[in-house]
Amino acid sequence: MKLDYSAKTLRAMFGKPIWPTIAMSLADVSQQAQKLAGRLSISGIQPKLSVALRDEKLLPVETSGQYILKPQTQTFSELPQNEYVCMQMGRLFGVKTAENILLELADDSPAYLVKRFDRRKHGKRIEKIPCEDMNQILGGDKYTGSHEQIARAIDRFCTFAPLERQRLFELTLFNFVIGNGDAHKKNFSLLTDGKTVALSPAYDLVSSRLVIPDESDELALSLNGRQNRLTRRDFLAFAEYLQMPAGFAKRRIAQLLNLQSEFHRQIDQSALSGELRLRFAEILVKRTGRLAI
Repeated sequence: MKLDYSAKTLRAMFGKPIWPTIAMSLADVSQQAQKLAGRLSISGIQPKLSVALRDEKLLPVETSGQYILKPQTQTFSELPQNEYVCMQMGRLFGVKTAENILLELADDSPAYLVKRFDRRKHGKRIEKIPCEDMNQILGGDKYTGSHEQIARAIDRFCTFAPLERQRLFELTLFNFVIGNGDAHKKNFSLLTDGKTVALSPAYDLVSSRLVIPDESDELALSLNGRQNRLTRRDFLAFAEYLQMPAGFAKRRIAQLLNLQSEFHRQIDQSALSGELRLRFAEILVKRTGRLAI
């Protein structure tokens, strides 16, 4: 797996153009994650570890972690590679995403590293930025609810709600296209930075359909009263519910469709295996086809 990042990317991740060392293997990461289970606010099927940058080394920490490290998992194949390429595709579409890279552990196994947007470094001190996910805000099971409920929460809490509604539309549209049927309420958060409340940068963008071909739902939360057999009409109805400017939704759908060749290039050049690259391309073709006029 070739790892080659620009100085700009490394600076965005680490504050300067460095490549930190990481001495942990996949077994080490899993073991550390188990030790810290229950003491970290990071949950999910995939083992995840809070890490900090210390003297150009990435080290596991209980608190003040600036990053989340996600290694490979036996349950689902190639998740780090999957999430990394999906995040790059999202950024290409204009989705604001958390800073991230794909790296190799000490045993050469792939891992995904994402910079926490709810932390800010001030000298040697790490400041916590208030952040609540939609499951905390709306309550109930994380898989129960709708994108319309999230929109209403945005209207209630966000400083510039019309802009955040547009971001919600774009993120939901993108999740559908990549086959992300696992974007539940915990995958949408509101970040309070000073006096401004806004949707956080996107995170956990992954093609769940790629690793679970028989996944039951196309979207984890309903959209226009549906979770399956979604079409262009459903997204236009959602845009109308969001009171978006006339033509904005159609223009963004057209822009996404125009990115198809670039998306396929991103998939072809990704660290995914050949079989998964082919399957991802098939998902993309099917989903974009349902958005076409």
